[in-house]
Amino acid sequence: MADSPLVTLVADFAAASDFEKKHTPFITLAPHGEGVLVNVEVGHEVPHPNGMDHYITFIELFAGMTPIARLDLSPVVTSPRFCVPVDLPAGTVLRAVEHCNLHGWFAYEVTL
Repeated sequence: MADSPLVTLVADFAAASDFEKKHTPFITLAPHGEGVLVNVEVGHEVPHPNGMDHYITFIELFAGMTPIARLDLSPVVTSPRFCVPVDLPAGTVLRAVEHCNLHGWFAYEVTL
């Protein structure tokens, strides 16, 4: 799914437009015991709208091509962010994918 040509993969967040930053499922990592705490946030630098007519429907997290977490969201009452602890080997590519009900799919990757 995340390799579909309909997914916008934001490879360089610093160079992304405000539109892309608003939709990018930005990933940060923090040490957590023997593993890593993965934080995913849509609207990291530019907030994404969260109303009945424009919102993030869900965020998925993949380790390589394997889905490892998903958060379904409702408009207005939820925020498009979550964190999950993982215990994965160094070199694993983490990919977050989100879906905006108006603008489609956006993805972002980091390597452990």
